[in-house]
Amino acid sequence: MMLKHNKKKINAYYYPTTVVFLDDHQAFLDSIPLALEANVVYQAFSNPQDAVNYINSHTQYHPLMEKDVSWADDHSCYHYKLDVTSIFHQTHEDKRLYEPSVLITDYAMPGNDYNGLDVCQSIDNPYVKKILLTGVADEQVAIEALNNKLIDYYLKKSAQDILPQINELIQRYQQDYFGDMTRVIREGLKVTSPLIDDPAIEEYFFALIEQENIVEYYLCTEFSPASLDFLMINAMGKRHKLLLFTQDDIKTHRDVAADAGAPAALLTALENPSSLPLFPSLDGFYHPDLEENWQQYIYPITKIYGYGEESYLAAFIQTIDIPQIQKAPSVSSQQNKTT
Repeated sequence: MMLKHNKKKINAYYYPTTVVFLDDHQAFLDSIPLALEANVVYQAFSNPQDAVNYINSHTQYHPLMEKDVSWADDHSCYHYKLDVTSIFHQTHEDKRLYEPSVLITDYAMPGNDYNGLDVCQSIDNPYVKKILLTGVADEQVAIEALNNKLIDYYLKKSAQDILPQINELIQRYQQDYFGDMTRVIREGLKVTSPLIDDPAIEEYFFALIEQENIVEYYLCTEFSPASLDFLMINAMGKRHKLLLFTQDDIKTHRDVAADAGAPAALLTALENPSSLPLFPSLDGFYHPDLEENWQQYIYPITKIYGYGEESYLAAFIQTIDIPQIQKAPSVSSQQNKTT
């Protein structure tokens, strides 16, 4: 199968996860650390039942979102929101980092009760992405499994470029894992905050992730002055804020400040901003108690020109006063289990 270009999309949240390899050939398992990209954490197994047990016992796939039942009076439809409490609780626990998101399994494993498809059928988490490694004689079996949506992809084990393809698939499917889990929220965001799909925003977002070594992020859907408000965490556990404003957001920011009797200097700054405030209030807007020290909550901005007529403003905030969290493990620090 030929790999197709897969453009990254901004998910509602993303954090490091684990790739599970299953193969009864120890030589293949031994080659994994030499072939994987540096940021991939994995577990390797030669016994199918052990791989199934690991995946099912380390799964936490319940999405970090909840129904907002107050949004619809007749309860015939619901607005989904991210569970902020669960997010902040999760970011202080390291078990999220060992959640399996991708399974790469050999099909034929003589001497075992399970083959690769049996393993795929035994995975409880419906969002885990499954890649089947096949021999020449197994290709028709793989095609049928793909058509029946039992697997997401198959690779011929004899292909010379199999390891680069595996790396590319891991990068794609670790993103898709979260995309599928949060599809409901993202569909709503396309209506309320369509900038999430603007290519200019996507380009800025992923360039920032690379520049700042961000390894996980979470969209905050409540109590924010910005259309998109992300908690971002880098590889060392340091937390940041990314706020993405539309022109309407800026107008609302100024209107709220004016209604609260904000200083004239703040209102002037919001007319044609070169920096933007994020105030330590419940919703991030100006409050009269902040009149004397409002300047300390002003942050520099980047202007982003959208692919339509819209333009946006981005503020990336170094929130160094928030306690650090568990550092994400690297391949070298992860204990890889081979059974």
